[in-house]
Amino acid sequence: MGATELIIVIASLVAVHAAGAFGNRRGQTDFLLAERSMSLPLLVATLVATWYGSVLASGEFVMRYGIVFILCFGVPYYLVAIIYARWLSGRIHSGMAASIPEQFGRVHGLAARRLAATLLLVLTVPASYQLMLGYVIAHLTGLELPVSILTGTVISVSYIAVGGLRSDVYANVVQVILMYGGMLVLTLASVAYNGPASHTLPPEGVNLYDIPGMLGWAGIAGWWVIAMQTFIDPTIYVRTASASSASVARRAILWSVVCWMVFDVLQLISGLTAARYLAPSQMTTSYLALSQIVLPSWGRGLILAGIIAAVSSTLNGYALASATAIADDVLPGLRPQLSSWSGRYRLGLAITSMLGACIAIIVPSIINLIYGAASIVVSALLVPTLLSHTRHASRFTSSIVVVMFVPAAVSAFTSILQLGHAALVGIGTSLLLHVAIWLKGTHRS
Repeated sequence: MGATELIIVIASLVAVHAAGAFGNRRGQTDFLLAERSMSLPLLVATLVATWYGSVLASGEFVMRYGIVFILCFGVPYYLVAIIYARWLSGRIHSGMAASIPEQFGRVHGLAARRLAATLLLVLTVPASYQLMLGYVIAHLTGLELPVSILTGTVISVSYIAVGGLRSDVYANVVQVILMYGGMLVLTLASVAYNGPASHTLPPEGVNLYDIPGMLGWAGIAGWWVIAMQTFIDPTIYVRTASASSASVARRAILWSVVCWMVFDVLQLISGLTAARYLAPSQMTTSYLALSQIVLPSWGRGLILAGIIAAVSSTLNGYALASATAIADDVLPGLRPQLSSWSGRYRLGLAITSMLGACIAIIVPSIINLIYGAASIVVSALLVPTLLSHTRHASRFTSSIVVVMFVPAAVSAFTSILQLGHAALVGIGTSLLLHVAIWLKGTHRS
């Protein structure tokens, strides 16, 4: 990395941390929900920034599967987010629960709350984002991947350990500017570049412009199921709850969808260009490797800053959600041991950061981490979460542990045994259990 790139990256990190420090305010409600006072611009910025932590996975996916990226990482997420805005955001904001586990506790009791929190840790422990940040730092510095993962984690979570959600949101404003600036420059340069193409990609017999391509319709369907994790995503939940009103929350999500569409188009164009010029071994760092070919030093610095911002913003969002679950639900014994509420959350943050780093070191595949974790958690929590916001939730209270645990176990075993389509199998199991319990209750009445 040259001096110009280093200066731009350092300047961006300073700006992000300065914004986080500016947003720091004390108080328990403020730490978790920012006093439920978030404005529309701040909510759009934080929703967009937090959404794109898997930017390196996007590059890997496009190079591997082509334009079906938009059918897996794009369209289903837009549709689910629109449904979330129209149907769920008002219920969340008026329900006043600070988290998904708290919502389960109010509806189904303490056991359901703790099981929901434990399952959400599978999704919120930010291992995949720590791995992505580790790849970036290793690419920059030449450090070994484990050292890079630990370094990136410490740098990333430092300011949210002080100021919680509000620090995170203010930092997200700077991060979203860096993200869009970097990806726009990379896309424009990629389109303008006309160098010699590599003959190593796409693989023989694979057309990156074919639908459904190598993935197949069943594979695409699996990603549509994964997109439903939006309904149980704790980072979106807490931001919806933190809005100044239900109307602000709804409009922020809808505006975010528009912003996501723009960023996805930029990612797709850059990823398809990368497939022309890069080797398969460069998939996991495709945007970084492409920038080395098509951009001058200042442009490489900007794309580096943008990717770091995208990964770090999502890492922090999930780390904060995971720390909250650990402190409030998974390890309730922390409460009497640490009288300070902030001390509990900081300890939770340290636990989830170290756990995520260990997982990232053991399983160094971004897509496998994202798909595997989401398959398990969506299978377990999607249907119960949606039902918890309806008048029918009480029908399932007596069986809630079963309808959460069994689909998670089925999905996990399907994934471990590599039987294929773990998300589809898990969600199918969940639907069958809910239908059976519903019919049983109807028969008795």
